[in-house]
Amino acid sequence: MTSLTKSRNHQGLVAQLSIVKYMTIEEVIPFLYEQGKVPAILVLDGIEDVRNIGALIRSAVWFDIHAILIPTKGSAQINAFTYKASVGAIKDIIICRESSITKALQFLKDSGVKLVAATMESSSAIKMEELKEPIALILGSEGRGVSREVLELSDGSMSIQGSKKVESLNVSVAGAILMHELYKIRNN
Repeated sequence: MTSLTKSRNHQGLVAQLSIVKYMTIEEVIPFLYEQGKVPAILVLDGIEDVRNIGALIRSAVWFDIHAILIPTKGSAQINAFTYKASVGAIKDIIICRESSITKALQFLKDSGVKLVAATMESSSAIKMEELKEPIALILGSEGRGVSREVLELSDGSMSIQGSKKVESLNVSVAGAILMHELYKIRNN
């Protein structure tokens, strides 16, 4: 217990509290529709760096994303480092953790939400007017991008134009740019 508490004064008791109260996507989507909102969900497919997740959470709050969907496996856990990287913004957004990202995405599709994957090259680009509809923006892992099974479920893709003088952008930077584009379109 001393190694867990980093103190000898634990009195034989240790408690661990979650930083966030997780919800399911099945709870969130009806709630958003009932409030008259057009859902905007950020899906993090295998992001492994807690600082990237924290930065994405901060950007999501800034750009009025309603909820973030994270898989329980293959993704970094929400912890104190994530909280710090989000600069506390994590308390201002709904976080959903799902054991099967593909089942959660299928639920979103069945609920009228368009699935848009962020890719390096956008071969099935989504039309700008579709971005005003209920949408889930999917960002992939830092090294591999959006997984094949998630890409197959997607309705379209978005990419960021640039000089290509570097291989790619950091996922939290790319996510912020794409969320900014969504924000501009959805608020005009």
